[in-house]
Amino acid sequence: MVELISEVDKNDNFLRLRDREDFYSGEHIHRAAQLILLNPENEMLVQKRSSRKRWYPNRYTYSVSGTVADESYEACMMREMREEIGISVPFRKLFKISCIFGNKGAFHMIFSGRCSAKIANLIRPDPEEADYVEWIDLEELYRAVRAEPEKYTPSLRAGIIKIFQEGYEKYLF
Repeated sequence: MVELISEVDKNDNFLRLRDREDFYSGEHIHRAAQLILLNPENEMLVQKRSSRKRWYPNRYTYSVSGTVADESYEACMMREMREEIGISVPFRKLFKISCIFGNKGAFHMIFSGRCSAKIANLIRPDPEEADYVEWIDLEELYRAVRAEPEKYTPSLRAGIIKIFQEGYEKYLF
């Protein structure tokens, strides 16, 4: 099955839909949507990417992480929440970060959402996406990202560092 995702230029302008396999060449730029999901204790759900993933296997990433198909960043996030963790919560756009290296990589739209303890208990990670998920205190995550950056995806590192440099309180949902 061919899965088409959005190819963009270095300014995040849509170019065309392209087969996902083409992006593994490292010659194209795509879009991605990421969610920082917080629980009532301001802990963030992080997922350890499946060892079967081609991009950053076995690394920790956002609560939800998906590539944008023929849709908006917001529509991608709504779809990916249901697919990856089995729930849907209200969310808001925080910022966009660029993880472009040469002529490859992605623009990552970072969203924030919050769930109740009841909804948190309904989370069911997709085993194709994540080996497991866990809740982690935001400050602890920031320290871990700085101490062992190789354990985290580049977009998670960039997003968490940005949040703490700018004052994470303003990003809490």
